Amino acid sequence: MVERGVVIKDKGKFAQVRIERHSACGSCGKCGMTEKQRHADFFVENSLNARLGDIVEIDIPEANTARLAFVAYILPIIPALILLGISIGLKWKEWLTILLFFVGLAVGFVIVALIDKLSKHKWAESPTLKAIVNDEKINNNKIEGENKNEQN
Repeated sequence: MVERGVVIKDKGKFAQVRIERHSACGSCGKCGMTEKQRHADFFVENSLNARLGDIVEIDIPEANTARLAFVAYILPIIPALILLGISIGLKWKEWLTILLFFVGLAVGFVIVALIDKLSKHKWAESPTLKAIVNDEKINNNKIEGENKNEQN
């Protein structure tokens, strides 16, 4: 998915790009934006030397949503369900079954934290900078908006 945004911070090798919610946005969640958010910020490698205020296109990988959902929601519950199944199969007391479920859930979250730490937070594909698109129409609207803010 390719989106247009504005570089709001230039941090040398990386740039922070803000993508505004637009009318075509649904609730797909591919960009990570919830329905209530007006914008989403992404850190991208500044391979094109974009500067503060530049309009850029970034490519947000489609696989991120499925991978993030699996790691965040499914992976932590797998150990919990395994311990739940074992305790039900062995006909242990209900309180112990519930306790083991929550222990398994905690183990699942520890596993997710370890995966994240060992992969140095790079297990999800990062958005990439595709192009700098300084359209005059966009820049003029941006400048007019800034001038209005300065006057107020």
